[in-house]
Amino acid sequence: MHRNLLGKTLLLLFLVGASADCSSRAQVLCELVCDCRHCSDHGEITMCAEYSRQEDMADAYGCSDAWLAFTICVEEKGTCDETMAEFSAIENGIKDRCAAERLGLHNCILAASAHGGFRIE
Repeated sequence: MHRNLLGKTLLLLFLVGASADCSSRAQVLCELVCDCRHCSDHGEITMCAEYSRQEDMADAYGCSDAWLAFTICVEEKGTCDETMAEFSAIENGIKDRCAAERLGLHNCILAASAHGGFRIE
């Protein structure tokens, strides 16, 4: 009984610590995506870490405003396909509702990078 309680307590502390490393914008995206995909705790931590990495990269290249615009667009225009358990700003598999913001972020990073930027999820 005590071992089980200790294990749950350690897991909770790990999750809180991992979430604390996730920026507020990354956390918003993570929650939207994971609510739709029904992520496991580990999946949510991994997802948040990836969005935080992308945000750190944008910040390192001086593209924080472009990152903010992109994430706000995804938050406002993204939808959850309940059947596929997929959150996206892509409409009918064709039209990207955040294409301008995605391109703006990509171009900002590309202009500042000697390595051609990074892929935006």
